[in-house]
Amino acid sequence: MNKNEAKALDALISLGPAGASDVHKYTNMPRNKAYESLEKLASRGFVEIQKGRPALYRVSGAKAVIESLVEDYSKEAKEALAILEKKQEEIKESASEADTYTWMVRGEVGVKRRLAELIYDAKQDIFAIGGYPPKYWLSVKTALKAAAKRGITVRPVCMVRPTVSVGNEFSSEERSFIEYRTVKNLSTLSEKMQPYDEKILGGFRNTPTSGGIMIIDESIAFDIVDDGKDSRKVSGIIFRTPGVPRIQKATAERIISLYTRKL
Repeated sequence: MNKNEAKALDALISLGPAGASDVHKYTNMPRNKAYESLEKLASRGFVEIQKGRPALYRVSGAKAVIESLVEDYSKEAKEALAILEKKQEEIKESASEADTYTWMVRGEVGVKRRLAELIYDAKQDIFAIGGYPPKYWLSVKTALKAAAKRGITVRPVCMVRPTVSVGNEFSSEERSFIEYRTVKNLSTLSEKMQPYDEKILGGFRNTPTSGGIMIIDESIAFDIVDDGKDSRKVSGIIFRTPGVPRIQKATAERIISLYTRKL
């Protein structure tokens, strides 16, 4: 509905059966606009008309109005989605595999939605590592499982600080789906660690409670930054730099296998 139609509908809800003159006085819109808006509402089935001099209008019913709006929005949204998906496919086909880019998504809701889209577009491999609790991996659990059924290798890892115990807040099914790991006691490691490994392991040991990184097809990295304080300030950064996501994944998997243990 446009602004005048919304005003006219509000007037009928407030006044009950009324004529165009009553709606004109209630809303302060011009009389001809009031009549035009009422007729448009009638043509959409939102209001009923009682012929006479003057004609009276009344709201068809809240359910009818809402159902009609939902139906219209749903139809338009599907049409818009089809157009957008077609354009995206055209862009993908014309883009070079060597393209480099960095884009940011803001807000927790937007980050979770983009995360699901990336998983949906995955072709061969998904690797994810993040902190405890794994709220982002759990938010896209259905998408990850669907990807696994498509034959895609899926490995979501949750790093738990040594001082934290995994609680019983997750079901056994959720516990088995996500790989929970923690850093080994460094005093028990026999081999001498390289300084580079020590830095990465220090990051793993102090993994924040939120956020993480997901690597799709070893070509796209989605870095989630979340301090756990304000959902509006959550950021998701999409990196596509030739070779870098693959190196990130290989490095993380190496550190995980050498210096962490499964819970």
